[in-house]
Amino acid sequence: MRLLLYSTKDDTGTICSMLLSEPTAERQELTATDGTNNSYNNAVIQWRKKMSSRTCIAVDSTCDLPAKFIQQHNIEVLPIYINHSKGQEMDYRDPQTMLNFYKNHSRDVYGLAQSDPLSVNDMTSILKERLLPKYDLVQVVTINSKKSDVFKRVSEAALVNEPKFRELERSEGRAPFRIRLYDSMSMFTGHALLVYELVKRIHVDQLPLNKSIREIDNMRDQVYGYLIPNDLSYMRERRHLRKGDNNISWINFKLASALNLRPIVQLHRGATDKIDTGKGFLGALEKLFVHVKKQIQQGLTSEVIAMSYGGLLEDIKDEPILVEFREFCKQYNVKTMLSMMSMTGAINVGPKSFALSFATDKDLV
Repeated sequence: MRLLLYSTKDDTGTICSMLLSEPTAERQELTATDGTNNSYNNAVIQWRKKMSSRTCIAVDSTCDLPAKFIQQHNIEVLPIYINHSKGQEMDYRDPQTMLNFYKNHSRDVYGLAQSDPLSVNDMTSILKERLLPKYDLVQVVTINSKKSDVFKRVSEAALVNEPKFRELERSEGRAPFRIRLYDSMSMFTGHALLVYELVKRIHVDQLPLNKSIREIDNMRDQVYGYLIPNDLSYMRERRHLRKGDNNISWINFKLASALNLRPIVQLHRGATDKIDTGKGFLGALEKLFVHVKKQIQQGLTSEVIAMSYGGLLEDIKDEPILVEFREFCKQYNVKTMLSMMSMTGAINVGPKSFALSFATDKDLV
């Protein structure tokens, strides 16, 4: 067996890496015994069919997908540590844990909390105990590698364990175990949108994984994410903890607080910019929906708009402006999915924040 780490890069950084194991010895044996190579081709076809039933998509817990979607499509969630004033807990998108987190959230406990990806040792345990026994191929889609070290940690764990994977293949005769890594270059709902489209191509369109990833890669730069933080004082207090974000100046903070303004922040191709403000949280939400409706009317490249809320969904799902927006989307055959924001997202941008993402290949209007 031959194992290698494959990676490609573009002007925005690493796109994809994979720990790859190829059945080179099997190829040589079959080629030697069958001059037409038909035996080898048939073996490869059967191997791929078997592999497809032992393939999964994995995401880190910041990916704001609804729990039902994760369960229906057998998506594995890689947890993230949350370190706070009372200790440490794991964010792995468990619905009950998230409900408890939002019901009991307090600034005293979580105000200066920090999130951290799994250590290489912990990631190794997940590979050995959870993924290796069930799968031959794991396609990991991560949060923007410029905002988090998830991509780096999974890559390191895969490389550290490469010799052990190879030994298992020799001693147990198991199929090659492969890990592929893809950097979504997005966060929260943008990350979720790309995974939704990847799942659609594999499970609905029945496309091969490689082709599905190529199509997702073409869509990646079309994803526009938006965030409305609801508590500016929380954001300002944490400004020194956020990776790669601009500080909220004292003057801007005081002015926005006095006028009850909430910023609408756009995330696109790894860049973060404030594009507008609204009067209060609902005013900002209404402005965001007006903006998104214009993009829907000129056409999207994804059939879904992903949304998440940093709190209990019962607190927002019946909000009239959200209900009206979802009805508008239906008229244009655009689906919407709403999930709780990850615990990791909430401690970084504040509870009761709102995130939304769509994809378009047209200039924004």
